[in-house]
Amino acid sequence: KSLTGKTKNITTKTAMQVIESLVECAEGKVAKEIDVANEEVLFQERIRTTMGDHWENYTCADKNMTMTEPKDQTVFFDRKSGKRLSVDVMLDRPASKIHVIRNFITKAECDAMEKAAQPRLHAATVADDKGGSRLSDNRKAKQAGISVPWGEEAQGHPIAVLSRRVYDYTNFATGQNIEHHGQEDLMSIQYVGRGDVEAPDRYMPHCDGDCKGQPHRDGGRFATMVMYCVVPEIGGATNFKNSAVHVKPEIGTATFFSYMDNDGKTDKGFTEHSGCPVIKGEKKIVTQWVRKGVDKDNRWDSWNTLGIKYDAMGD
Repeated sequence: KSLTGKTKNITTKTAMQVIESLVECAEGKVAKEIDVANEEVLFQERIRTTMGDHWENYTCADKNMTMTEPKDQTVFFDRKSGKRLSVDVMLDRPASKIHVIRNFITKAECDAMEKAAQPRLHAATVADDKGGSRLSDNRKAKQAGISVPWGEEAQGHPIAVLSRRVYDYTNFATGQNIEHHGQEDLMSIQYVGRGDVEAPDRYMPHCDGDCKGQPHRDGGRFATMVMYCVVPEIGGATNFKNSAVHVKPEIGTATFFSYMDNDGKTDKGFTEHSGCPVIKGEKKIVTQWVRKGVDKDNRWDSWNTLGIKYDAMGD
């Protein structure tokens, strides 16, 4: 009723117009608030990455820098050996996990990898912007890919046993069901210290897969295992600058990190990492890059380094 006591008839059309006006007003306000929130997120991200750049320079230069304290601890049961391995959880986010696993790789496994790699070592490369690879000052090391002799796993071949442990741990940590079919070879990587004068062996900050929060691309990497066989006297830490995680290499220890959540969204830079310069001594590691979406018929090398499948490129 109006103030005069008379009833006003409101038509359906008028009511709908009022509702539409209210909806438009609300949508505009919500959209503005979302824009403000997104801008704040981007601002905070820029601050985080800028601080990460400064942290990277400081931590790699500090020869006495200690390893970051873990946020939590857990245990991994290795079904092949029957051993329980201690795990330090350094970062635990849906799309970004960093774990340090004690006593993950044995001396026999390290020796087998080094023996297989020795005649195949060559200068390490990085991905280029054309889908291939190139030499770069950002990555100074020697490397060799080693095919896993899966046919000898039952006989206890050390390289096959090691590789199985890597996939078992990957599934344990991520909840995935990854198999070895179509995966990349194990990689033996070696760094040599040359002191502070000459350009050192190192690997500048980078991501092993997509790390901008985009949907994971089929066949792409989503996890990495770095295993330490020989550690230098000075330098050679694995540094995650955007997560403030600094891992000092220890013989037999492994650093695992994943960069995709269970919905297929990739990490937003938290697993960007570097291999700090090796100043004195040698650093020898075994690395496995783990992919999702590969199988017997779609091997890892069916895609170029841009994540584009060769058979989809045409002529």
